[in-house]
Amino acid sequence: MTLAYPTTIRHRSRTRKVYETLEAYIRLDLVEERMFPATSIMRYIAVVFPVLLYFFQSKFLGAGADVFGVMLIGTAVTVGLQDALTQLTARLNFAMERGTLETYLVEPVPWVLIPLAMNLWRSFTGGLVACFMIAVGWLLGMPIDPAGIPLGLAVLFLGILACNALGTLAASFLLLFKRGDPVVMLFSLAAGVLGGALFPVSVLPDWIRWVSYLVPHTYVISAERQLLMPNPPAGELGVGLSLVVLAVLCVVMLTAGLWIFDRSLRLARRLGILSI
Repeated sequence: MTLAYPTTIRHRSRTRKVYETLEAYIRLDLVEERMFPATSIMRYIAVVFPVLLYFFQSKFLGAGADVFGVMLIGTAVTVGLQDALTQLTARLNFAMERGTLETYLVEPVPWVLIPLAMNLWRSFTGGLVACFMIAVGWLLGMPIDPAGIPLGLAVLFLGILACNALGTLAASFLLLFKRGDPVVMLFSLAAGVLGGALFPVSVLPDWIRWVSYLVPHTYVISAERQLLMPNPPAGELGVGLSLVVLAVLCVVMLTAGLWIFDRSLRLARRLGILSI
């Protein structure tokens, strides 16, 4: 009897292990959503206020619906990518404080799956929040080109993957040094200012503009404006260029991030940081 469970686990296919790992973490998140429904509801209510802020600001300044769309799409993308960027370190930090991180690591699944599995649901809901904000803006009169929505969703998905990769790198830092906040905080500040959330990056001075091209937000926001706005602002990056760069960033950073996360876990175990 004692060997039945390990033997069953050992003979599962790799595909089944991946599927069951992702499913298990999603179930945990869904249980949390059901336990605290008010938190989820308030999250969607809260993001309505920035939409209203930019709507009334554009009305007050007489800027029109196009300026409203520029600000709203940039802000919605930034909010949608934030969970993919920050939630992994937040959940790992919570697990380390409660002493439950080791229970995740003793499961018979590859450690490189843990970052993706732990952040899968939060990344998905972050994308939903971004779509919800844009939908509210559309109800308030922001013009949207329906033909660009499918490709816009694909661009958002690539941006979420890229931010998951960055979050995995920050999580690796957290495992070894118990502090991942500086990494995430610095990148969040850079993304907010240099990602072009409220203005095209073309208005930035030349000496700092090049840094914006290192931030995935820049490519996601530029592509979304080009795809969703009937009259996108001048100076935005092309959709094709943004897609290519995002795809490269996803492959390179996600591969590197997962490898570094796995190495960090193994190093932490050898150093005695983890009790497994």
